[in-house]
Amino acid sequence: MRRNTGFTILELLVVVAILGILAATAMPLYNTWQQRAYGSEAALTLKRILDGEIMYFLENENYFPEVGNPVYIYHDGRDPSTADIQRTKDALNISIPVGHFLDFTITTLPGQPPSCMVEISHYRNLDLFKNGAKKIFGYLDDTGKIVIGYLPP
Repeated sequence: MRRNTGFTILELLVVVAILGILAATAMPLYNTWQQRAYGSEAALTLKRILDGEIMYFLENENYFPEVGNPVYIYHDGRDPSTADIQRTKDALNISIPVGHFLDFTITTLPGQPPSCMVEISHYRNLDLFKNGAKKIFGYLDDTGKIVIGYLPP
């Protein structure tokens, strides 16, 4: 009597079902950690931008960009952000990551002396942090003090 080697269709279906259950339980955790990674990247990039703003202010006695001319940098580099990316790189001497699903707004607020604000969010408005915050912002006041906060959900 000759015995057939290999798997039966039932054994194969059981393995596929087990793999499906494992994948279904792992995907929500993967998505959560991926969102937290975007939040970490946003916080680090915010700090780099604000440090660049301080250096720009020390050299020019004003913040980048000019009052009333905010910089918008979108996650996919679409216009008008292509020119703004280069302007920011030239002025602050930093490169803004494009293609990382984060949108940036850099604004100089009017006043005497002026102040600077940077806002970063995920383009799909996902929770970036454990507290459910969807945006992170940094504010640089006239004394050079950095204030970082989260916009609530």
